[in-house]
Amino acid sequence: MNYKALFIVSSLLFIALSIYIKIQGPNSLPYNDELFKIINYNQVQLLNPIMIYVSSYGREYFWIPIVALLWIFGKIREKTSSLFMVISFLLGIVIGEISKNLIAEQRPFYYIPSHLLVAPPNDFSFPSGHALIVAIGAIISLIFLPYLISIPLLIEAILVSYSRIYIGVHYPYDVFGGWILALSICSLAMVLENRINKLFAITLSIWEKALLSLRKWDRR
Repeated sequence: MNYKALFIVSSLLFIALSIYIKIQGPNSLPYNDELFKIINYNQVQLLNPIMIYVSSYGREYFWIPIVALLWIFGKIREKTSSLFMVISFLLGIVIGEISKNLIAEQRPFYYIPSHLLVAPPNDFSFPSGHALIVAIGAIISLIFLPYLISIPLLIEAILVSYSRIYIGVHYPYDVFGGWILALSICSLAMVLENRINKLFAITLSIWEKALLSLRKWDRR
């Protein structure tokens, strides 16, 4: 796959969408309000606790253990994916927060009567930070891991992203923007694959030496 071309295209798409929202506002985007209402106004009482739980715990509480498990118990491929996730997550947090504050889009409940299932967040809305992080995890998983692992992780990421609209805290385009930015960041990571692999070799060497030292300590 041509990750450089994918990085350029996804980055330009995210920038264009960001500029449009900044100038025109989220309500001018095609079907943004309509899709929000279809999802948020059709909540199912039995699903509400599940959606709240997924939305609240499906990001760092899910993906940090996944990264740790891949590194500790995985083979070289899984350990490599773990490091790529960490680097991409860090980039996502920084770029995502900068984007939020530059665009300064208010949450949908400021514009549309919403069925909020959680306390209203105080930060800005675009792009969705939850969608950004889980999408990064899912995309890196699809690149590095077998489908038996990556597909369930992709489903989890989609469910978390959907839940953000369902509980009333994000527009559909906030979530879409999060996924596009995630694609851009993951593509950039793959463009820098050789450099990250060198970092991986150093990190793995330190890890193995640490484990060896622990084993020697236990034998005393």
